[in-house]
Amino acid sequence: MQLTSPFHDARSYTPAQIACDRGAHPPLHFGDPAAEYAAAAGSAALFDRSDRGLLVARGPDRAGWLHALVSNAVRTLDPHAGNYAFALDQRGRVLFDLNVLCLPDVLWLDIDRAALPAARAHLERYLIIEDVRLADESAAWARLGICGPAAAALAVELGAGQAAAMPALGSAWASDDVLLVRHDFAGPPGFELFVPPGRAAAIWDQLAGRGARPAGLTALDALRIEHGIPWLGRDIDDQVVAPETGQVERAISYHKGCYLGQEIVERMRSHGSIARRLVRVECDADADLAPPLPLRQAEREVGRLTSLVRHPWRPARVGLAYLRTTVVETDGINTGDPPRAVRVLPG
Repeated sequence: MQLTSPFHDARSYTPAQIACDRGAHPPLHFGDPAAEYAAAAGSAALFDRSDRGLLVARGPDRAGWLHALVSNAVRTLDPHAGNYAFALDQRGRVLFDLNVLCLPDVLWLDIDRAALPAARAHLERYLIIEDVRLADESAAWARLGICGPAAAALAVELGAGQAAAMPALGSAWASDDVLLVRHDFAGPPGFELFVPPGRAAAIWDQLAGRGARPAGLTALDALRIEHGIPWLGRDIDDQVVAPETGQVERAISYHKGCYLGQEIVERMRSHGSIARRLVRVECDADADLAPPLPLRQAEREVGRLTSLVRHPWRPARVGLAYLRTTVVETDGINTGDPPRAVRVLPG
């Protein structure tokens, strides 16, 4: 769905290429993807995050209800705390991922905007007698992100004096109507801001004027792959079992008790039976190589390439792939026709 960005009236919002790469409207770049990547790595980059959606859960049963439906603990979250989680089916496969933000009297569920209708339908299927009301409030807020070594200083300038000390997915009101969330959405230290749409352009220009370089999806894609962050719809889908994603430490609680899909996840942990896992790779690929693609070794399929981008500083392309655990530390992996070499990156 093509939407108009809430930041389009900002003087510094001058995208050079607009293309709907993920079903929403943030631009691919603002003229120089390599410089945009460099800003995130060395100072601060500013991203339009309007491809994210927001469900709000209200009612006295909201925490217990959601706690039973996602892979991380919700019932124990204090106000202004948060975490990352998966919603799973009965087989432990990932339906969608989400950031759970606990605010006084409500839960905010930050979900990929393209996946939000299906996510809402899934959650509402399990509203039986619980006193919970779920609403799509994506349009109530404009979303932007800042990341890089200077991001915390910029957040302080907006009024969040405690920004540097905030835990992952912790939140604080930078002003009466601007919510700041500590979120390393691209890999480098970062924050997301929920701002009123009427103030979106002014806040974008304010951050750009203080040194945050506007950046697009091309730089964001390279950054998140470099840091091993999977995206829903590319690297995460309902063919992936949660532990295979490599996000166990931040997405799964093994102490919270029962939830949908928990039996499979716990069985994999107790048996140590993860047959494949998500890894970072580099590939000697041309522009015409487009994932998803099978990975082979000696004519045998050993995995699946899910993401691939041109890295601004590497000669080869970089990507994410699911590989059988037995071949992760071996050579001779390739993809495409004619075959292009694929190498697993450390970390």
